[in-house]
Amino acid sequence: MVLVEGEVSKWLKPPPKPSRYFVHVVNGLSYQSLDVHCQSKNDDLGYHHLVNRGDEYQWNFEENLWGTTLFWCRLEKPDAYVAFESFWPETRNVWLRDRCGNQGTCIWTAKDDGIYLRNMPTNVDEFVHKWIPK
Repeated sequence: MVLVEGEVSKWLKPPPKPSRYFVHVVNGLSYQSLDVHCQSKNDDLGYHHLVNRGDEYQWNFEENLWGTTLFWCRLEKPDAYVAFESFWPETRNVWLRDRCGNQGTCIWTAKDDGIYLRNMPTNVDEFVHKWIPK
């Protein structure tokens, strides 16, 4: 940004939040199936068995009026598990929304060494959670 003498800097506003979010959980494991159970306070999305690499479970939703929508998931493979928040409210820090991008697409991938979240603007999977041995 170039300022001409006497001008006041105008900060750009962040892009508006998407009206709908899309969350994906992908089996990226080399040779194992993946069990997925996701839920919010109001919605239990059930248990899903992702047999093959590349299989995925997905859902979409609109944030509630108060902006407090929270989803969490438990992922299990034969020898380990992990439980984590897959979507959470963000008022000051927009780490999750920065990664899900302007379209509101959050892609969580279970890989052999842990759970990754796709950074949509850079198209890179970022390591977020490690597996907990059973």
